[in-house]
Amino acid sequence: MHSETNQFSLNEDQKAVLDTANQFAKKELYPFAEKMDNEEWWPDGIFKKMGDAGLIGLTVDPKYGGAGMSYLQAGLVCVITYPDKFYVLNKDKFVCRAIDNRAGGFMIAEVARLLYENKKKLPFGLYITNSVQEEIGLRGAQMITQRIKPNIAIVTDVCHDTSTPMINKKTQGDNTMGAGPVISYAPAIQNKLRERIIEIAEKKKIPFQRHASSRSTGTDTDAFAYSNGGVASDLISLPLRYMHTTVEMVKRDDVENVIRLIYETLLTIKEGEDFNYFKN
Repeated sequence: MHSETNQFSLNEDQKAVLDTANQFAKKELYPFAEKMDNEEWWPDGIFKKMGDAGLIGLTVDPKYGGAGMSYLQAGLVCVITYPDKFYVLNKDKFVCRAIDNRAGGFMIAEVARLLYENKKKLPFGLYITNSVQEEIGLRGAQMITQRIKPNIAIVTDVCHDTSTPMINKKTQGDNTMGAGPVISYAPAIQNKLRERIIEIAEKKKIPFQRHASSRSTGTDTDAFAYSNGGVASDLISLPLRYMHTTVEMVKRDDVENVIRLIYETLLTIKEGEDFNYFKN
């Protein structure tokens, strides 16, 4: 039997460094991770604690107060910083920071392009808008809906790919990249409009997933639905992994299918149709 030494294994000193960093992160950072992410906040005195634990000045010579670690040891401690650019992974996945916002803008722009290039004349006025301040209170959507006073709103956003590590499918549902756009069930969702979208997806053989929300969708859909005496609104979401990180990831097929689903739905809406529950 032939065996070789694993050149990627860690020696005892390196394992000790990794264990120290891991234990520190679990005790001092992980309990506050959600607050740190949502509020861009750091615990008071955290850098002093890191220094006391020997996790600052990792490669600096000990005579200057550093830890004197090798670059490999320092790499076991440091957070990896990814290139801040858009790139394609394995030919079918798009990766970059803030792709949750960028993908939404791209998809609705593509819907407009398809309508123009295919010379489609819709029997109603169509506004294609990108909103601001969704994360801090749906402010942009509130201004938009008051300004244009829509009869119908089809909103697109992202949702979690719940196969992402540290996401609980029991509370977040079961939605994954590559399985198609996600159609929501929620108080803000207009049922007749949602059923139209599902009908189009099935007819055009566009794969889709379902997602149930409780009080709110957490998206601009809520702002449109409850404005101006009520607006028939629906949400078509793009499943995304690693939300709110520098490596947010979506799948090409899902992006294309969200675009197709919105485009094909628009083509079925007739002049004056408002999806009122009390009309035939």
